[in-house]
Amino acid sequence: MPPVSRSARSSKFIRVALVLPTEYAYARAVMRGIVSATRERNMYAQGNALPDGNRSDLQRRPWLFNVFRGIYGHSSKYLERWFKDWNPDGIICQIYSAKLANVYRQARKPVVELFESRIESEFPRILPDDLATGELAARHFLERGFKHFAFFGVPWMLWSRERGNAFRDTIQRAFRERAASEGNGAAAAEFSFASFGLTDGDAPASRALGASQKKRAAAMGAWLASLPKPVAVFAANDLWGSELVQAAREHGLHVPDDVAILGCDNDELLCEIAHPPLSSIRIGAEQIGIAAVSLLEQLLRGKRAGAPVPRVAPIDVVTRQSTEVLAVEDPDVAAALRHIRRHAVEGLSVKEMLREVTVNRRTLERRFVSVLGHTPLEEIRRVRLERAKALLRTDLPIYEVATRSGFATPEYLATSFLRDTGMTPSAYRRQFGPRGAWERLAPAPAE
Repeated sequence: MPPVSRSARSSKFIRVALVLPTEYAYARAVMRGIVSATRERNMYAQGNALPDGNRSDLQRRPWLFNVFRGIYGHSSKYLERWFKDWNPDGIICQIYSAKLANVYRQARKPVVELFESRIESEFPRILPDDLATGELAARHFLERGFKHFAFFGVPWMLWSRERGNAFRDTIQRAFRERAASEGNGAAAAEFSFASFGLTDGDAPASRALGASQKKRAAAMGAWLASLPKPVAVFAANDLWGSELVQAAREHGLHVPDDVAILGCDNDELLCEIAHPPLSSIRIGAEQIGIAAVSLLEQLLRGKRAGAPVPRVAPIDVVTRQSTEVLAVEDPDVAAALRHIRRHAVEGLSVKEMLREVTVNRRTLERRFVSVLGHTPLEEIRRVRLERAKALLRTDLPIYEVATRSGFATPEYLATSFLRDTGMTPSAYRRQFGPRGAWERLAPAPAE
């Protein structure tokens, strides 16, 4: 690991270079996390130079940031010159090629690499959990009763491939488990999966993604039209998701009834420009930024990064109109689902729900399991839990969260939450709430 520079030991400030693709929402969210983790020290630290070699007081100094934009394209020579001119003490960056990696290596500064563009890296990393992201996408569609699924991404980007593989594997596992619970081996085959760019041999995907916007839209539309309907499509990012929405419309496909589309990164502008608006997975980008500050400070103190590489879980799915649909053919199951999703947080019981359908409880439960893989009671609990998670990301007191999400008492909320998530409501709030758990890793402000 590069040694702590003399400037870092003697300067009033810690100079940190941010080399991130700021044109993307996830990178801007990372920067918000970095700002959050350093705000107090930048407000209250005195910026006094300290004795040379005293590393313990590095955390007392304010950080100065400089942002290098445009990391894509032919920027390595400009980046190398920029590092020499500004002479940062540390770097937080995204590295997408071996050529850029060599620039960072030659800089001989502590580096924290974010996001997984490359399989291997010599630099300490903080990464999003792309496998968990793919699993979350699969659950989002499985909860809506889909039997046909598709993934859109690129095989040469590891993050895209991991999201797609986890999406596919979670769907396959869900249908196998559903078949086993019904004692019907054939049920495991009652779904389809297609991909556009999940394998290296996918030549049409490679050609389309490297083509003009017009040709890419035509390829996307033709691919969507070829899929069995209704189909649930997970796009590896919001840019492709929004393009898929447009391509579907241009080919006369209705979103979400024919094609439900889910993006990733929750780039609000891209999601709202799409018509209908695009549902998207909100990754823990701010938490990644907060953790990056903690890791870089550790490196500046001369300590090595620990193993394994920290993975930050996605937060949730922001549901918009592009996936607001139930792909359920059974009218009784569909009616029960609609009633549950409207009234579960009002304290709905299965007995009350049965007043809305024309079949008895045992028959409905069997048909529910066949379509969704779980019972009506489990669906009521799932809807309440999702509402509780959303409310825990606010400042509402726990008792209010319990009331608004349909739990009779805070204790019942805590018991159910622990059983289903493996953590208490308070622990979930510390990790994903207004001040997440990753922020606790940030350096303490000066006394």
